[in-house]
Amino acid sequence: MGLHPLGFIVPLFVLLPNLIFIFLPPRNAPESLSSTPLIFTLLERAGQVTCFMMPILFGDLLAAEPLGGSAVLMVICLLIYYGCWVRFYRRKREFSVLFTPWLGIPVPMAVFPALYFLLLSYWLQSWLFAVPACLFTVGHLVNSWSVYQQIRQYRN
Repeated sequence: MGLHPLGFIVPLFVLLPNLIFIFLPPRNAPESLSSTPLIFTLLERAGQVTCFMMPILFGDLLAAEPLGGSAVLMVICLLIYYGCWVRFYRRKREFSVLFTPWLGIPVPMAVFPALYFLLLSYWLQSWLFAVPACLFTVGHLVNSWSVYQQIRQYRN
């Protein structure tokens, strides 16, 4: 366990678009959306915090691992995720675009960060990273799918 610059970079790559989102929020967000059961929000938040903190705390572990196929797939997930953010800003920050399918992939802005952290746990062969990645994935996908379904119903 130890700090290393790479440990800060891995979660920062996923956070960067979200930081821009703070200053350029979505337009036309529904006034109210029904929420999923609280357990999914708790799973998502617990997974988020741990997925962002684990690489920082175990940065030396990341730095010691040779780059492999999982790291390449992580970069691909990240590039697709950034592409989804570009799509969001090109479409004038419409709220619904955050959940719009891409190439048949539902809620891609939830799928690709989840895959990114799952691949990180696979790359490190670490259950310590896999557990929070799974928690985040379940919570994030369920919550995002719920919003997507509500948006679809609202538009129809």
